[in-house]
Amino acid sequence: MNNWLSAHFIDAQYHIKKPILVAEFGKSFKGSSSYERDEVFNSVYYKIYASAKRGGAASGALFWQLLTEGMESFQDGYGIILGQSSSTANLIARQSRKLYLIRKIFARVANMRRWQRARARGFSGSGGGNGGRYIDD
Repeated sequence: MNNWLSAHFIDAQYHIKKPILVAEFGKSFKGSSSYERDEVFNSVYYKIYASAKRGGAASGALFWQLLTEGMESFQDGYGIILGQSSSTANLIARQSRKLYLIRKIFARVANMRRWQRARARGFSGSGGGNGGRYIDD
C-alpha cells in the first residue's frame, strides 16, 4: 500500500500537478482487529502528512465510512462509530489536527510573501494616503 500511495502522490505532484485526496480507504473490522485497522489508518495518514508537510500533493483522506450510534444497519465492516472505536477516533483527530497546523503554517508563509512583495513595490502599509512619507508641517 505504501508503494501505491507514493506512486500516486508522485504522479499527482509532478505529472498532473494537482492535489490528491485519498478517498474511501479502510480495513474491514470483520476478520481483523482494531489494531490492524489502526495500522492501515496510521500508514495512510503518515504518507499524507509526510507529503503535506513538505508542500506535496497529498491534501487529505476520506475513510469509508463514518457512522453514528443507531446506524448499525449500514455497517459493512468498514464503518467507524467514534464512540465504539476510541483508538481509531484518536488517530482521526490527531491527523486532522496535524493537517490543520500545516495549513496554518503555509497560510502564514503565504501572507509573509505577499507582505514582502508589497513592501518591495514601495507600499509601506501606513494607510495615510501619501505612500507612507512623513510630511512636516
